Amino acid sequence: MTSISKRVREIAVVLGVLIFAIITLSISAKKPGELSTLDRGVLSVVSPAQSAMSYVARGIAGVAGRFVELAHARAENHELAKENARLRAELAQVKRLADESGRYQRLLGLRDQTPAETIAARIIAIDASPYFRVARVELDRGEGVIKRGMPVLTPEGVVGRIGKVSGDTSDIMLLVDPRSAIDVVVPRTGGRGILRGKSGENGYRCSIEYLVRGEPAKEGDKVVTSGLGGAFPRDLAVGTISHVSRGTVGLYQEVEVTPDVDFARLSEVLVVVAPPPAADPDAGARRSSPPARGLSVYR
Repeated sequence: MTSISKRVREIAVVLGVLIFAIITLSISAKKPGELSTLDRGVLSVVSPAQSAMSYVARGIAGVAGRFVELAHARAENHELAKENARLRAELAQVKRLADESGRYQRLLGLRDQTPAETIAARIIAIDASPYFRVARVELDRGEGVIKRGMPVLTPEGVVGRIGKVSGDTSDIMLLVDPRSAIDVVVPRTGGRGILRGKSGENGYRCSIEYLVRGEPAKEGDKVVTSGLGGAFPRDLAVGTISHVSRGTVGLYQEVEVTPDVDFARLSEVLVVVAPPPAADPDAGARRSSPPARGLSVYR
């Protein structure tokens, strides 16, 4: 009986609400002049509830609209972020290709300016030893083209010589290696000497041996290859004098040189596979005679 009476009460409440709603709608549909005293009383009772319900409905609609807008904005932001990432990747790729093209253009320019037969090679590894660094290059030609002692160049300057050949790869003995020796000249004074690598923590130092005191060097002087010895073409950039010490005794200056090449950023190089032609008929005679002023030639 309790459940039946509860169900009857629920049905009565629902019917009452429906009847109230129908009466309210019918009264609201009437013109103001047709409203009776009872109609006005009913409207005065239900108007606040209608206003409250309308306010709540507008609020719910506004929140729902903002939620939909926020969902669309998030979706658009996600798409924009993906597009931005794609464009950044494309820009990085274009920049990389532009840098690579620029390097190849400079390398081709160096090949055209070098009076010797050269081939291009690509760096495949760099050994970061604290005292001197050996870069391994993978050649774009077959085995047997590269031999020990061949000069290695970049558009920035001299890198060193081929130190060892093994299959299709070669080790470069950099000019900062203590075993390296290159005949150089200081163009400002005409002074000649032997550029040798110096061991040290940074691994990027050289010194010029046998540079006589009568041809005083100074910091900032450029150092280039002399062309003597027949291996390196002349006037190739080597480095810049960074320190000069002139003692009170001895025939030679103590000169330190900073290489022009950034060995940590090597990418492509040129290998001189055939020496440049002799500049004059006496070049061979000079090469066959003993080096002057104690100069030695790389072997």
